[in-house]
Amino acid sequence: MHDAASFPVTEAYRGMRLDRFLQRMVPRMSRASVQAAIATRVTLASGAAAKASRRLVVGDVVAIGPSAAAAACDVLVPTLCDGGGWLVVDKPPGLACTPSSRRPGADVATVLGHAPAHRLDRFTSGCLLLARDPATARALARAFRDHAVEKDYLAVVEGVPDAPWFEVDAPLGVDAASRVTGKVAVTARGAPAATFFEVLARRGDRTLLRAQPRTGRRHQIRAHLAHVGHAIVGDVLYGGDERRFIRLQRGQPIDVPPGLQPGRHLLHAARLAFPDPGTGRRVEVHAPLPADFGLWPAPGAVS
Repeated sequence: MHDAASFPVTEAYRGMRLDRFLQRMVPRMSRASVQAAIATRVTLASGAAAKASRRLVVGDVVAIGPSAAAAACDVLVPTLCDGGGWLVVDKPPGLACTPSSRRPGADVATVLGHAPAHRLDRFTSGCLLLARDPATARALARAFRDHAVEKDYLAVVEGVPDAPWFEVDAPLGVDAASRVTGKVAVTARGAPAATFFEVLARRGDRTLLRAQPRTGRRHQIRAHLAHVGHAIVGDVLYGGDERRFIRLQRGQPIDVPPGLQPGRHLLHAARLAFPDPGTGRRVEVHAPLPADFGLWPAPGAVS
């Protein structure tokens, strides 16, 4: 899983700069990540020196080797379904989807060498769709934009909802009261956001829910559940005092529920359905319930 990703230079990319070529091939990589990769782990089959300004020639092959962090990140990323131009993997919690300066190389895009078509939070597990080539990436982006993709999540939350199902229709925007960049909250000036929830099982003061987001806002499920008083178990950003999240980011110890790694919130992308860009047929993929969800029954009748 730590093999290099290779990209042949075709006629469409004749004369393109190396850095811009890599951003086309791995569109989720940030510009800083591309520059860092060129400096440390990008090679050209022709033997030419890897420089950001290098103009590429047709027939050459650009390879990105794993970073030291990726090699040290000995994490299994199982493939759930392989469609040729795309694949769906079962992303483990704790592994980011895309590169970041905080954890260089410890992300799915770097480890597998393919671009995620969407994102899951670092500590969310389950179905993640990746594209192997730019044409497939563009087709999948259109599918998401056209609302042709269905996603079901499972979440273990604090408390017991009164109703067997409920919907949260509340706009989400930047949390102006938070010290954490990127945290969202329900706010009148936010973007429209709606999530449907169904109770699957109850155990003591915790509940297993199915969540179906109607929109695709950042942290939508987590923020909506916190808003209605049912924060996801283990969520250090939305489940109470956000200073715990800040301590986690600084590498400081925090208290966590038994059996969970620090930062892990019990949110799992259990089902993903989308049109195959190559055939147009409907594809439906399921990710098994992770071990850290405990002894919850399989989704079905409420207990």
